[in-house]
Amino acid sequence: MQSSCMLSSAAGSTAALCRSFSTGGQRPIFVAATKQHVGKTTTSLALMAGLQKRFPKVGFIKPVGQQHVTVHSETLGKEIRVDKDICLLKEQFHLDHIDYRHMSPVIIPRGYTKDYIEGKISHEEQLKDIEHAYEKVSEASDVVLMEGTGHCAVGSVVGVNNAQVAGMLGASMILIANGGLGSAFDELELNRVLCEKYNVPIAGVVINKVIPSKYDQTKHYMSKAF
Repeated sequence: MQSSCMLSSAAGSTAALCRSFSTGGQRPIFVAATKQHVGKTTTSLALMAGLQKRFPKVGFIKPVGQQHVTVHSETLGKEIRVDKDICLLKEQFHLDHIDYRHMSPVIIPRGYTKDYIEGKISHEEQLKDIEHAYEKVSEASDVVLMEGTGHCAVGSVVGVNNAQVAGMLGASMILIANGGLGSAFDELELNRVLCEKYNVPIAGVVINKVIPSKYDQTKHYMSKAF
């Protein structure tokens, strides 16, 4: 079995990260990673569970999604497409105060990138859709949790990468990386530099899938490296 090592200014656990946000007003939290399949959604589930203990209403958005499912929007009265992770978070945590239509504003299905490059999709409209969705979820929530897609640069080809969106919405970033020392640090640094470009503060780092026998070693050296 593998475990996670968390590093933050409040260091130590998901609960500590949640406490660090509970004193920071409504600044949104953006969860991103160094690459795919390192535990973004698992981390989002843990953060959501912790935040719901501290705030009456926690909102959730995946600003840019890829793999989508069809759901029914109560406010629109029709079927719409949303990222698959939206359904998991909304149903698991009973997020009945927000509608599906505002939780997954931009979906990138097959062919979307070509249409964007050919000018069939407006960059400004994408940004407006994301900002509008965030405003609606934020208005109905005490704090907003957001989840990115892949590493921080994913979405660059269509002008809406994770770091850019986090910066636009004034979010603090939590970065997830796989266990290790050199490789994990190198991957984190690449993503940190992009966050810096868009003025996104790094609130915490999660080193995931750490071999139990190397947990203390990983925490010790990563804490010194950061």
